[in-house]
Amino acid sequence: MPKIVDWEARKDEILEATWRVIARDGIARTTVRAIAREADCSLGILSHYFDDKLDILASALLLSHRRVRERTEKKVVGLSGMAALRIAMLEALPLDAERELEARIEVSFWGRLLSDSRLSDLGQVEVNLLGSRLRGHLEEAQVASELKRDLDLDLATQELLVLIDGVSVERTHFPISVPPKRQIEMLERLLKSFEA
Repeated sequence: MPKIVDWEARKDEILEATWRVIARDGIARTTVRAIAREADCSLGILSHYFDDKLDILASALLLSHRRVRERTEKKVVGLSGMAALRIAMLEALPLDAERELEARIEVSFWGRLLSDSRLSDLGQVEVNLLGSRLRGHLEEAQVASELKRDLDLDLATQELLVLIDGVSVERTHFPISVPPKRQIEMLERLLKSFEA
């Protein structure tokens, strides 16, 4: 009987192998051969799943974002407003090994975003989606009178995004400068500045 292959699970395994190669070698030195070797598959197998290297890289980034989103959605069930926002932010910050890897992947892509319009467009869509989710929680908090009356929700959303990006860069390049405790302190201070 032929072996049954779960194509989606196998694709995710290849993308997780891509994360490891990017984290170890850097995105500039990540090759399709290195990805195939890390994923323990042939170049031919990779070509069944992906069009080219750019498709692999873009898919790896999207999987990382999807995992953060799925974790967050599970944890915010039944919550709204500031409680949901706090969870969403904690899931986006590099507070443990899994989230540090996600931050490293994200930061690794930034240089490529500047030089490749397809990745740049994808990056913009993804940042807009995250911003929209964070703003949605802020709007819920506003309706629940959890926020200062004059809080600029656009500015607050941008501050949240910048906190995620800034901490991700710091944690990736200078890990000891922003340990988890400090990240949480920074987040709580920012959230407190929003609250009524």
